[in-house]
Amino acid sequence: MPVHAHSAVPGAGPRPGVRRGLIALGALCFMWSASAAAELPRTSGELMGQIRLAIETRDYDILKRIVLWKDAGKIKKRVVRFHLNRNLGRKIKSVSWETFPEDGMDALIATGKLVPNMEMTHAVRVIFDEEPINASGQLPTSVFLVGKRKGVYRIGLVVRTGFDDDDD
Repeated sequence: MPVHAHSAVPGAGPRPGVRRGLIALGALCFMWSASAAAELPRTSGELMGQIRLAIETRDYDILKRIVLWKDAGKIKKRVVRFHLNRNLGRKIKSVSWETFPEDGMDALIATGKLVPNMEMTHAVRVIFDEEPINASGQLPTSVFLVGKRKGVYRIGLVVRTGFDDDDD
C-alpha cells in the first residue's frame, strides 16, 4: 500500500498540511499578542500594569513606547534612557496613581527655559522593595509624570524651550 504525502504515518507526527496549519496558527497568535502588547494604555490600570511589567521583565521597549519623545533632543533621550534602564529588573513593592497638581509645573515654566512636552495630569509612583535610602526609612522611588494624549496615556518629559540640546 503506497504512502501518500497527506496520509498519517504512525509516529511521524502531524501530516505536512496539518503541520503548516499549526505553524501558521502559531505565527498568527504571536503576531496578535505582539500587537496587543504594543498598544498604548487607554486606562490608568493599563498604564500602571505596563510600567510594572516593563520593570519586572526588564523590557525597556515597553517604557520606550509609552514615553512621548516629542521635542526631546539626543542628550535628553540619553538621560531619560539611562533613568528608565536604572529601574529595570528591580523588585517592586507598590505602584500607585496620584493626581498631579494643575500648577505643578508653574515654577518650572516660569524659568522660561523648560516646558513639559504634554499636559501632565497624574503621576505613577513606583516604590521599590529595597533597603531604605535614608535614616527615616524612605524607600527608593521612581515617579513618572503622565497625561492622556489622543485617547492614550503617555509618560511626559520636561524639555528645554528655544534651545537645541542636540550635540551635532
